[in-house]
This record gives sequence, structure tokens and C-alpha cells, in this order.
Amino acid sequence: MISDFFFYISWNVDPALYDGFITLRYYSLFFAISFLLGFSIVKKMFIHENAPLEWMDKLLMYSVVGTILGARLGHVIFYDPAYYLENISEVFMVWKGGLASHGAAIALIIAMWIFSKKVTKKHTLWSLDRLVIAVALAAGFIRIGNLMNSEIVGIKTNNEMSLFYEFKAKDQISGFFNIEKNKIKFDKTNSDTLIDHIYYPKISVTIPLGNQKMNPYYSEAFSNAFNLKSIDSDADFFSLSNKNDFSLTSINEMVLPIYIITRIPTQLYEAFSYWIIFLFLFWAYWKKKWHLYRGRLFGIFLTLLFVARFFVEFFKEHQALSDSSLLSMGQYLSIPLVLIGVIFWIKSKKIDTD
Repeated sequence: MISDFFFYISWNVDPALYDGFITLRYYSLFFAISFLLGFSIVKKMFIHENAPLEWMDKLLMYSVVGTILGARLGHVIFYDPAYYLENISEVFMVWKGGLASHGAAIALIIAMWIFSKKVTKKHTLWSLDRLVIAVALAAGFIRIGNLMNSEIVGIKTNNEMSLFYEFKAKDQISGFFNIEKNKIKFDKTNSDTLIDHIYYPKISVTIPLGNQKMNPYYSEAFSNAFNLKSIDSDADFFSLSNKNDFSLTSINEMVLPIYIITRIPTQLYEAFSYWIIFLFLFWAYWKKKWHLYRGRLFGIFLTLLFVARFFVEFFKEHQALSDSSLLSMGQYLSIPLVLIGVIFWIKSKKIDTD
């Protein structure tokens, strides 16, 4: 029994904040908030340095387009190229999900180079040294958006404050039985099973059948669909049941046992890491005046952010590479960006004018 000391949070958040004539998702909301806050921070720096405020609108346009386009192409190229080669029409369907921060970082550098050439006529690093402060803040909000979507999940754990993605699990179960997810009930059983040194809490799932008749093979089919292999994926539960494990209530509800998978909340680890980096960069700009050292803030940003990303990746489900690989795709992509950041950091020199 683990119920006395194993505490986990059931994350039962619908990704859609509002679902009516239009659908407003938490992810989109946090994305917008990140750009609005970032805009105000950069504007304050522009005022402080007497930079023309008419640059701000174009800076916003270049940074938004660069971020979205780069993040999308980064996902397509680095994480799932085989799929998009066969489904080219989906490459720019951003609303279907799939954005990569490494692609966004590369695209932002290119976007600021164009912005500097066409608008400010200053060195590209002048723009980057200021923009990255806002980007660090925005990156944290994006990870909170990922949490709201129940995506980019962590590895299995029995540590305190782990997450069980209840909404996502209900979504899968409702799809299997073709019923509304909000009618499915989860109840704790104070029981568990131990597999490979990990405890998996047992949950009782109540599924209203309505006018459907009970099929004696429902439970067996369910177990086959969500079997023990789910443990080695980014799934949220698995089944060890057979056709005799279900029960039927007096109001035609089927009750099935499942074992849930609790995970490290890596989205929070990453978000808080990025916000700490933001606070450091913000302090470095206003108190240390490091924006006067061309490339220093940009170099610090690349170094710290992608070092944080590299280490948080150890706590995420492996992405886009074989299980035999020591590192994930995100880690391999982070290494060159860290090295580039260190070079800019070390070589930064104080300047009087651009």
C-alpha cells in the first residue's frame, strides 16, 4: 500500500478555456500574454535608451512571425520530418500542435538580423541583447501553456507532487467507449501495483453505458488497447484487467479498474527555470548595465536557457530518438546553442556607440 505517503495531483484541466462560437485555448492565451508582457518590457528599455518607439510595432511583427514560423519549422524538421514529408499540407497547421523552441531561437536570430538591417540600422546584437530578456519571460509562459495542454510530460515517478493527467486519460477512455468525457468518474481505491520499482495507483473508472447493452468483451478489448506496453510510452494509464474484471451497477454503469501513471511536472521545472533566467537578465540590464557589452546578454541567455533545457530533458519522456540513445533530440539541439552562447558571452566587449 502506498496511499499513506504517496501524494499526487490529478491534473483535470480542459485545454479549452472557452469552447463556443470560437475556441479559446489556454495555450493561446499564455502565448498572447507572453508577447504583451514582453512588448511592455522592451518598450521600457527603448524609452530608457531614447530609442524610437516607432520601432516597436515592427519589432513585434518580426518577433511574432519569426517565433511562430521558426518554432513550427523546427518541430517539422527536427522532431517529425518523416510524417510531414507524407503530409506536406500540415506543415503550417500550427493549431494542430508541434512547436520547437530550438527552431524559434534560430528564427529569432534571423528575424532580428533582418529587423536590424531594415529598421534600426544598428548591429543585430543590439536588438538581440534586449529582446532575449522578454523571450526568457515568454518561454516560461509557453511551458505553462504546455501544462494546460497536458503535453511534454515528464518521466514516471512516485515523488511527491507528481502529476496524473486525468483529463487526458478521460479523453482516451471516452474515445474508446464513444461517450462524453465529463460523464466518466475516477475513484481512488487505496490500492496499487509495483512494477520495476515504480508504484502505480489503482483507480476505479465508472463509465455510464446509457442505452447500450453490456458486452462481456468490453473489458478484454479495453485491456488489449491499453495494456502493459503503455508503461513505456507517454501514456497516462494502463490496464491489467480481463473480461471478468468489470462490474455493472444498477443504473447500467460499467466499472473498470485501471492503473494510473504519475509523472514529474517537467513543464513547471522548465517554466520556473526560464523565469529565474529572466529575472537575472532583467537585473543584469538595469543594475549591471550589461547591455552596454555587445552580445553579453544574448550569450548569457543562450547559455543559461539551453543548459536548463538540457538538464530538464533528463526528466522528460524520451522524444524523437531511439531508446538506445543516451540523449534526447532536445539535448542534442541544445548543445550547439550553449556553445554559441558561451562564445558570445566570453567575447562580449563594452561599446560606447553602435
